[in-house]
This record gives sequence, C-alpha cells and structure tokens, in this order.
Amino acid sequence: MAGSPTHGREGVLYLSTSAGSTALGTELGWTNSWTWSPSKDQTEISPLNATSKYYVEGLVSGTVSAEGSLISGSGGQRTLIGRFAKVLNDTGDTAGSSEALAITDGNFYLHLIAKPIDTASSSDERRGQKFVVPVLASGFSVNASGGDIVGWSYDGQQNGDVLYVESSSTAQGLPKKAV
Repeated sequence: MAGSPTHGREGVLYLSTSAGSTALGTELGWTNSWTWSPSKDQTEISPLNATSKYYVEGLVSGTVSAEGSLISGSGGQRTLIGRFAKVLNDTGDTAGSSEALAITDGNFYLHLIAKPIDTASSSDERRGQKFVVPVLASGFSVNASGGDIVGWSYDGQQNGDVLYVESSSTAQGLPKKAV
C-alpha cells in the first residue's frame, strides 16, 4: 500500500546551480511556499471536411514560484537577488570583500522537497519525494509594509526536463526529516 499524504509544512526548497538529482544545493531559508505548475502544449489540427477539431500533444513546460521572508545574510537569497541586481557583499562569504556579485544568467535548479525522508518511520512512510526543476529567472520582488515582515517572491520559467525523485535514500538527494 502507498504511503500517507504529508502536510505542506514538510516541504523544503533547495537551490543549486548544477544539474542532477543528488546535488541538493543550499536550503533557501525562510521559504513560506513554492509552486510548480506544469503544462503541455496542444497544437490544433483542423482537417478539411471535419466536424470537430483535433489536437496533438506537444512538449511539457511550466512555471515555478516561491515566496518567503527576506533574511539578511542568506546566501541563497543573495543568489536569487543576484539575477536581478548587483549584490554588494563585504562579509567575504559569497562575492569576496567589497566586491559586487555580477548579475548572472542561466538555470537555477530548484529542489522542491514535498516530503523529506522520515527515518523514524518504517516501510513506505520513510520515502521522501522531490521535484528538481531547471528554471530561468523571470521575476523577483521584495515587499515591505509597516505591519509585516519584509518578504520576497520569485518566479521563473521551467527550462528543460523536470525530475521526480521518490526514495528512502539520501544518496538520491533527499534530505532527512528535521527532528
């Protein structure tokens, strides 16, 4: 029998700049939510002397969005921001002392963890789930209001094949459930 559903609070978002299902990357701290919305192209075929339209299935594409709270000192958040702004950093942990991290292009690989591995359970309950989505950045926003925490949101376009990984092995790039 299949495992049980998991609560959304089990979800985690990791960011990497290299392909592959086993390279987790860095947890994108203070993420409140993430969404992957895939779709398939459909091409209309209108044959002569027909009474109905026909369609042919095309390629898969999708969009990704995420949002969270903006935290000073978060390397993952600086990496996201670095696609849209020059990041000044004098702490030496990302761009070097007093250097600007240049605006860069290319894929991010978002590891959308739906369920980490539960080592306290047995059977199917210990299996984790994740999607690895190659994404080109298309938007980033920062929002502030007097009565709330400063937040960020990110969106991008799927840029290649998505991997779905379901495993009980951390060798497959799935994290263990936080205790």
